[in-house]
Amino acid sequence: MALSTKQGLLTASGGSPAAVARHDKGGWLALFGQPGLVNDPVGSAPHRGVDQLSAFYDTFIAPNDIRFEVHHDIVCGHDVVRDVTLEIGMSEAVRLRVPAHLRYAMTADARIDGLYAHWELLPMVGQLLANGVPAAGVGARLSGAMLRNQGFGGALGFARGFAGVGSRAKRRSEDFLGALSAGNHVDASAHLAPSCSLRFGGAAVPEIAEMAVRMRDWKVGKVIAAGNVVSATMESAGGPAVVMLEYRRRAIVSMVVFIDDDN
Repeated sequence: MALSTKQGLLTASGGSPAAVARHDKGGWLALFGQPGLVNDPVGSAPHRGVDQLSAFYDTFIAPNDIRFEVHHDIVCGHDVVRDVTLEIGMSEAVRLRVPAHLRYAMTADARIDGLYAHWELLPMVGQLLANGVPAAGVGARLSGAMLRNQGFGGALGFARGFAGVGSRAKRRSEDFLGALSAGNHVDASAHLAPSCSLRFGGAAVPEIAEMAVRMRDWKVGKVIAAGNVVSATMESAGGPAVVMLEYRRRAIVSMVVFIDDDN
């Protein structure tokens, strides 16, 4: 399948949630290029290559019933960014709803080069524990599967997902995006590192003042902190967008605005 059209990208990336929903491990693995990468959640250790992707599937996908409630799809160059809520059935008694932004970086031959899942691990664990006694069995099963399929190193790598920029960076991001929406590039610039990279769609933006013009009156929706990245759903007159802000310490070092190529 060629990636020359928006529909081609959507169809290729859409094969992943479809294969997950029907528990088709072979079909899911076949969607990835070589070596292929999954970073789920962003901030945890990534899985690369068929062996690690297979272990990831056996640990996190195979035991669960996972459905994707899609709110928006954005095709920006060869990236598909999906604004979703993940519905995860971990047992008959334990069902979770996890807000997420999923980015599929696609290759030229319609394979997934990288799947980056932005969602918050700590609130998900809080949801799990709120289920009381049934959560204990689910947690024990997950821990056993992780150690069996990925070893102690894999478990430590997953635990890295608990670290990251957290709620303070979410609040700073909301202030930053609010300033841009108000056209206030002076206040927005206070959040940026001196060498911050700015991209809008597929093009570089030379200065934050131009970004403030382009994003005037945009509305901020859900905000997610995963690893050192804060992602935010935004609504513009031209349609939905997803903004990803990469932090180093307290400053934004990279800003990418994913907006549909049709807009």
